[in-house]
Amino acid sequence: MRQYFVTILLALLLSVFATPVYAQGPFGPVPEENLIDWRELETEKFIIVYAESVEGPTGIGCACGIEEAQVYAGFIDEVYDDLVDIFDIELTTPINLRLFPTEESYYEVNPIAERLTGVVAHAMNSREEIAIALPRTRPLTEEDIVNNLRHELTHLFASLLSDGNLTAGFQEGIAQYVEKPNERSQTDPSLLQQAYDQGRLLTWDQLDSSANVFGDPQVAYPQALSIAAFLIDQYGFAKFIDFIAANAEQPGYRSALEATYEKSATELEAEWLAYLPDYFAGRWQVNAIYEYDLSRVVNLVENGAFSDAEMELSEITDLLHTTEQIETLDRAEQLLSRARQGKAAGLLADEAREAFQGADYARAIAKSNEALAAYQSIDYRVRQAELQVYIQRAELGQQALDQLTKAEADIGPFSFFAADQEIYEATAMLQALGNQAGQARGLALLEQSSRQQSLAGYGLLGLGGLVVAYNMGRRIWIYRRPAQPLEMEYTS
Repeated sequence: MRQYFVTILLALLLSVFATPVYAQGPFGPVPEENLIDWRELETEKFIIVYAESVEGPTGIGCACGIEEAQVYAGFIDEVYDDLVDIFDIELTTPINLRLFPTEESYYEVNPIAERLTGVVAHAMNSREEIAIALPRTRPLTEEDIVNNLRHELTHLFASLLSDGNLTAGFQEGIAQYVEKPNERSQTDPSLLQQAYDQGRLLTWDQLDSSANVFGDPQVAYPQALSIAAFLIDQYGFAKFIDFIAANAEQPGYRSALEATYEKSATELEAEWLAYLPDYFAGRWQVNAIYEYDLSRVVNLVENGAFSDAEMELSEITDLLHTTEQIETLDRAEQLLSRARQGKAAGLLADEAREAFQGADYARAIAKSNEALAAYQSIDYRVRQAELQVYIQRAELGQQALDQLTKAEADIGPFSFFAADQEIYEATAMLQALGNQAGQARGLALLEQSSRQQSLAGYGLLGLGGLVVAYNMGRRIWIYRRPAQPLEMEYTS
């Protein structure tokens, strides 16, 4: 089973458990019979406080500490720098790391540790100190010791981001999530699945209570991890960090969730419950910090959500670079490039649509062709049919406008009958394309043609009247003219 490093907030414990009368020690009150000779070893970011010797009730001294302090000094600054990159924030340094040489000395500052054997360390946020019970960490592997420190330091980072308001459940969730996977820690979540099958899971509201989290750690801890894993897997690591920070401004975790995810805590809790079967089936192995799963952003890119993909991939590439996931980073950068190309193509397609709607048909054709070429470069075919429709309709619209222009020039004293048909056809096409301005222009031309036809008709009538009058006058003149004598020519 996964070994969970149970961390307890000291302030809560001291308010719950009664303690005897103590003398004042460097970390707080300690019994007079367990006075410790504390020494310090400084690193760039830490002061490692260790015991050179411990004088017990028998007066026998205990040589302790410098070798173990040096072990911690060998990796502690590197762990800190990793977490600075992950959380993008610095703690106030130096930070105290106190190595308690005996279990009894550790019990004095963390009484619950005497009852729970899984407690090996805790972080004290108010003083930015981490306390380690050395007798309990000595059996651990070096990887586990490093993870223990990552876990406790994460509490300090989460507390700083949330102004101390992040609740115990989410604190333990992110602290476990940041631990590096190894053979001991990366086992199947059998305890959580057992609790799920038995209906013993805690509600998110119950996880809001420290007493519930620390009262049943075998359920609460793996459950807290699964909640953090769900939110990060489904919505991204950066969004989860935003949620932690939102707790500094919001009155509770529920409002912080809604402010960050734009969904209620109830909706998110229901999604988490629906997600658990996939988690048990293998999603528990996915970790954004150490083994990022790009499948969600791949789906965004393949489905054409290029803007969303670009935003998320920009954050992902920063995280992958920080956590040195080189192969995944290369793939993410390729996806980011494709997302940016797709976004640019989408802007061209939008320009094509706007140009078509604005009856700028030449621009609509040009932008549609540019968008098609851009989409083809990333082998994205979903909007090709749409763009081809814009091109086809824009060509029809341009032909109709050209036809109106030609017909307008053709309207004259003797050619308006031929122009009428062209104007009518062009106007009907522009009406079908929704080009109101073009339709109005066509109707105006038809009206102009009609007026000219009327004028021409009146003119022809007038001309005809003149011809009739002329003929009648000529007939009258001939009829009334005096007769002339006939001259006859004879021939012999």
